[in-house]
Amino acid sequence: MRHLLTLLFVMLALPAAHAQAPTTVSGRVTDGKDQSALIGANVLLIRLPDSVKTGAAADADGRFQFDNVAAGRYVLDASFVGYQAVRQSVTVAGTPVQLGTLALPAGGVQLKGVVVTGAAAQSVQKGDTTQFNAKAFKTNPDATTGDLIDKLPGVSRGADGKVQAQGENVQQVLVDGKPFFGSDPDAVLKNLPAEMVDKIEVFDQRSEQSRFSGFDDGNTTKTINIVTKVEFRNGTFGRVVAGAGPERYKVSGNVNKFKGDERMSVLAQSNNVNEQNFGTEDLLGVVGNSNQGGGGRGGQRGGGGAPQGGNGGNAGDFLVNQSGGITKTNAVGLNYSNSWNRKTDLAASYFFNRADNTLLSNTNRQYVTGTRYTQDALSNSVNTNQRFNLRLEHKLDSANSILFRPRFSYQQNDATSRLDGRTFAGDAPASNITSNYASSNQGLNTGGDLLLRHRFAKAGRTASLTVGGSYSQRTSNATLLTVNDASPRSNLNQANNLTQHGGSINTNLSLTEALSKTDVLQGNYAINYAPNTSSKYTYDVLTGDTRQLNEGLSNVFQNYYLTQSGGLTYRHITRTYQASFGLAGQYSELYSDAQYPRPSIGRYSFVNVLPNATFNYRFTRQKNLRLMYRTNTNPPSVSQLQAVVNNANPLQLTIGNPALRQEYQHSLNIRYSASSPEVASNFFALLSGAFTQNPISNRTIVAARDTIVTPEGAPSVRLPAGGQLVQPTNLSQQYTVRSLLSYGRPIKAIKTNVNFSANAGFTQTPGLVNGGLNYARVPTFGAGLTLSSNISSQLDFTASTTSNQNYVYNSLQTRLNSNYFSQVTRFRLNWIVGPGINLATDLVHQAYSGLAAGYNQQYLLWNASIGKKLFPGQRGEIRLYAFDILGQNRSIQRNVTDAYYEDVQTTILQRYLMLMFTYNIRSGNVVAPEAGEGGGREGRGFGRPGSGGRRPDGGSGRPDGGGGGQP
Repeated sequence: MRHLLTLLFVMLALPAAHAQAPTTVSGRVTDGKDQSALIGANVLLIRLPDSVKTGAAADADGRFQFDNVAAGRYVLDASFVGYQAVRQSVTVAGTPVQLGTLALPAGGVQLKGVVVTGAAAQSVQKGDTTQFNAKAFKTNPDATTGDLIDKLPGVSRGADGKVQAQGENVQQVLVDGKPFFGSDPDAVLKNLPAEMVDKIEVFDQRSEQSRFSGFDDGNTTKTINIVTKVEFRNGTFGRVVAGAGPERYKVSGNVNKFKGDERMSVLAQSNNVNEQNFGTEDLLGVVGNSNQGGGGRGGQRGGGGAPQGGNGGNAGDFLVNQSGGITKTNAVGLNYSNSWNRKTDLAASYFFNRADNTLLSNTNRQYVTGTRYTQDALSNSVNTNQRFNLRLEHKLDSANSILFRPRFSYQQNDATSRLDGRTFAGDAPASNITSNYASSNQGLNTGGDLLLRHRFAKAGRTASLTVGGSYSQRTSNATLLTVNDASPRSNLNQANNLTQHGGSINTNLSLTEALSKTDVLQGNYAINYAPNTSSKYTYDVLTGDTRQLNEGLSNVFQNYYLTQSGGLTYRHITRTYQASFGLAGQYSELYSDAQYPRPSIGRYSFVNVLPNATFNYRFTRQKNLRLMYRTNTNPPSVSQLQAVVNNANPLQLTIGNPALRQEYQHSLNIRYSASSPEVASNFFALLSGAFTQNPISNRTIVAARDTIVTPEGAPSVRLPAGGQLVQPTNLSQQYTVRSLLSYGRPIKAIKTNVNFSANAGFTQTPGLVNGGLNYARVPTFGAGLTLSSNISSQLDFTASTTSNQNYVYNSLQTRLNSNYFSQVTRFRLNWIVGPGINLATDLVHQAYSGLAAGYNQQYLLWNASIGKKLFPGQRGEIRLYAFDILGQNRSIQRNVTDAYYEDVQTTILQRYLMLMFTYNIRSGNVVAPEAGEGGGREGRGFGRPGSGGRRPDGGSGRPDGGGGGQP
């Protein structure tokens, strides 16, 4: 009987033991419309009841599989940027579980189903995507998405208003996975209420072709995707603001109508408090081929660019200066997006902007030669620009699709400037020149691309063909009148006109082939042809209307740059890592033809090998390491090649160099990111570097006395005592290294989020100064600490401090080495003190040391406001706002180049009062803020109306109130 019972027990135990054996869970993630594979979709298997998570990514066919899954109950979560997440219950009982196809509808809405409850994690790392939970960051009612962004660890807005995430500039902000106002991030962050945000995703968006084929080609764009709450997907919301005070006014509004996939937005503003509303895309038609003389002030590769106002050959003619001054702005924008049917998606936007800027600045520049230059300048520019963007995608069927993206922009700029420039040899004056300049400029840029994509029956086999082109045109008419106190014979009275045409024709064919489930091969061939023409005629005005052509300042020039490249890239994919290595061969031809005044032809050909590599390792679902190595070539622009003098400032001349060659650059980027849901922490580390062979740098000549100089490949030029002539030239040994650490987590005891950051960098820029080779070496170190409240929506504060130490070393003249320090400390508070009553204050302390005499300063910028909510639902608010109460606002900047360093101070907006009225538009399913939770972020200030969006805590030590516009 004992043996019989033992045998019976074993027979009963065997099935039970077999049922507990680990098994697999698999399935496929597809587009809900056309059933195409969603390559790289995030799939999460959550064990119940302890919520332990295991992650996987869909492969090139959309398939995923979890191995060694123990028996039990689970929840499976499948998600993809721009789509609704799908959740379903899964029971594992010892046999393989095949879930079949999980079709994700577009839109990003969480579908109802099984919900795993628990404390909301501040952030979650999903492969390459960092996802922040908006609920974990409390803001006042009526806060903007920009205010919410400021609280996220690893995400910041600099002094120029640009958003940085994980050490890189954010180039695009999506709303539910779709473009919003083209590629202008500022339009989204300023006009989207924080209350409608559910999650914020930060990731490197791959190219259109890469997302289609599933092959990571390394072409990525730093992107933020804002996932909205369900209740904001149908209805109308917006905000209208009107304010006025002594000599100051502001009117703005935005209305958004969402109805499922159809979304329409209108925004407009008019003000004279430095709020501007356009991105760099407005200037593409102008900047493309107008980099006269190798750049202007303010960059590591600057040096000798024209002052504001330019000469018609300078991109500054079309820029509303965002580093200072006072700007009047009128702008309107329209945005529309819709999924017309299951196969067609459309997104289009139009932007108009007119900005009138007045700027007064003074400059103190110290050359490595020991000479010094000072300048006082007053400039005014009226810049009008329009741009239109469209994105039309049509899926013919599950295997074929078409993407069409046309664009158009037009700018008109009228500029005037007056400057007084002085040069010194030691303390002794050398030259003194007064210059008056005026110009009228127009520029347009149009282009687009068509992408044809085909997916073959065999998984992983795709073909993509891109055909694109562009055309740009710019014209300018300018006058110049100068007076030289030391040499009246050098006085100038001139007029010039400039015409430039440019364009490009390009095509790219890409093929991918899946060698196995883990190995993919990509081959591509590309050709690009970019022709440019430029003609400038300068006339000396003699008497009355009599003019004489000045051949030395006139030039007719044309060039083209032709490249052909082809290569192969191999990619290996496993569950834990992805690795790729590629090699391309490139043939380039640079042709230049100077037709006037001295005919000459130059033709140069280059053969390059361009390797690339990527490595992405996922330690866990929350920890990720990514390494990327790239090589590329950069040709000189038509203005850098054109041997024509820019003499808008006779003491600061620039000229092109027809003998320039292309640059060859290596770049390496290593990033590590990790998050811990248990403590809601987020960590990010970045190490990047770039080395440029044959870099286009500058040759600078600083005259000790009045002299005639002959630049390379150009006619002779008269240079006054102490004056400088800058010409681009190819040198060597240019490189930069940069590192960044960021860590953030909440402190529950005080209900506050803590973010810490540290950075270090080193840049070496070569330059020739009076024939001597100089290396400008600039090490930098910085650290920052931010405390942001998470107490409640009634009390919102942020305290931050950022410090930066910079050193400047010159190999040519070590006695001019220097170091300087800047620190920005800020405290912001918004407090709802009673029913609908809100107090706000903003304190910014700026400190500078190590600058030139008169530029070392400390000051305190204080803004404050008080507001009262009105009307049912507290949709209205009346607010009294005061900017720069102490009247201490300043603008100071240090610039370092290979030939000099300089300190620049500009006038900015100072003390004013404004009474403002705000009305929040809510209708349909859109939920209004709860009663008693006033806020009125639009009118509370935080320095916005006066600071114009230039955030003093940006860490660059630029506390001005200029441009960029943050209401």
